[in-house]
Amino acid sequence: MRVAAGEPSRRTRLLSVRVCDPEPVNLAQAMKRIVPAVQDLKRRSLDQPGGETTMPPSLIALRDDRVLAVVTAPRLAAVLSCAQTLAIGLAPQMLVVAAQVTLPARGATDDVPAQAEGEGIAYTTFNRDRQASLAVQRYLVRGGEVSFGPPERGRPDDRTLMDELARAMSQESLDPARVARKEVPVGAGDRPTFIPEPEGRRALDAGTVKTAYDKVRGIGGTALFLAADGTHATRMLAAGLPQECLLGGD
Repeated sequence: MRVAAGEPSRRTRLLSVRVCDPEPVNLAQAMKRIVPAVQDLKRRSLDQPGGETTMPPSLIALRDDRVLAVVTAPRLAAVLSCAQTLAIGLAPQMLVVAAQVTLPARGATDDVPAQAEGEGIAYTTFNRDRQASLAVQRYLVRGGEVSFGPPERGRPDDRTLMDELARAMSQESLDPARVARKEVPVGAGDRPTFIPEPEGRRALDAGTVKTAYDKVRGIGGTALFLAADGTHATRMLAAGLPQECLLGGD
């Protein structure tokens, strides 16, 4: 996958897609959770101000086998700048970059099948087991409606995105059991007082998403946290998550 030097365009050009071995089970399960959310982003992108129809690049974090947070921005570089933030603060099992791509026409060779010109969404993934993958999902827009084909396993010509995700996921995540209270109780001296681990987890999640949001909102981006349920949503707001960054539970 090639990204132009300087400010990356909102549309990435994918030079070739090669069908590889079948999807590993864990990746297939992750894609089942990611693809519907990205498809919804693509549908919404068809109705943007100024007639823009390109889906903005998105960074998605999965943890405990569910989508936890999504960062979107008009520029791919801005989205990628949040990868280490999410990896360190959210302790995700997988990070995914979803971006709209242009698929050029290509003749068949001994290595790859023929490819028709068209549009698609590329999903670049990297997990905690240091496994990287690329999947491409074609789509077709007719009469303002978009239809999607099945995602196909691919192989990138340029590993830039995978390398960025690898660098992020190589960082050690923060320990939710070692989140200290802001106010030190009287008599505690200089010793930190740690809050219970579940509270620490919520504090890290809220602070991480807020940091990502602060990075991208100046250019029209957003960061969203997907709460598991109403109780979780309420507790996340109490932990400092901005209201505009919260999505309700399933």
